[in-house]
Amino acid sequence: MDEPTANNPFFIDSLNHPLAGPIRKLLSREGRRELNQILIDDEENILQALEAGVDIESVYYAGEETVSDELRKKLTPGATIHEVAKRTSKKLFENDKISRIFAVAQTPKRIALDALKTIKKDIVVLEDLSISGNIGNITRTSLALGIGGIVLLNMDPVDLYDRRLIRASRGCLFSLPMIPASTEDFLNYCRTHKETLLVMDMNADKTIDDLAAVSNRMLIVFGSEKEGCSPEIENAATLKARIPIGNKVESLNVSASAGIAIYSRAKVNQR
Repeated sequence: MDEPTANNPFFIDSLNHPLAGPIRKLLSREGRRELNQILIDDEENILQALEAGVDIESVYYAGEETVSDELRKKLTPGATIHEVAKRTSKKLFENDKISRIFAVAQTPKRIALDALKTIKKDIVVLEDLSISGNIGNITRTSLALGIGGIVLLNMDPVDLYDRRLIRASRGCLFSLPMIPASTEDFLNYCRTHKETLLVMDMNADKTIDDLAAVSNRMLIVFGSEKEGCSPEIENAATLKARIPIGNKVESLNVSASAGIAIYSRAKVNQR
């Protein structure tokens, strides 16, 4: 079905092909919002999405890439496979990173804050983070160490599944509840449900070594790369802890801080 032949609808050999336009649209936030679809690069990430129940509509490959037997067997029933001419692949992605194998998928359904009621493990909360690499690293660490979900404050929901973020998380974001919310709505939820809200504070009396002794679930908040947590989050925190570091270093990267804090709670979350 996906063999390139003359007039084969499964072979994309120019930008005039009916499937080329929608793919190009998905490179933009507006296009993803309009079509309610996302692009997933690389077979590893496509497989991760399938394992998490994401509906894959079509897979595309170009150049020397091939679609593995494993992926073919696991594809959503009815999904199609297409070859893209190498020269057309370059034109499709223009200034974006070229992908030699990618999929078009339905955008996963948005998860509301109320879903936190059903999650027993700690939750990681990221406020105003903007660097895909940091969010991706924190997501992978969270999945590896038993975190129950991630709340992303003040992020446009359509950006949850930006292809850069999918790559940075190695597809792990499909396997965790990813919950977009505003800081205001999040804090209202925390007050209503009397949540334990933890922030990192270099002047705190407690250290992360003390966190393993806390038995109840925590919502662990990390702020933006430049500003840290907002005053609203800082003031609402019910618990603060510090990561002891040498005086030759002023601070840690947010993904490093998150990794250390998440690991300090690993025994609690992996029970």
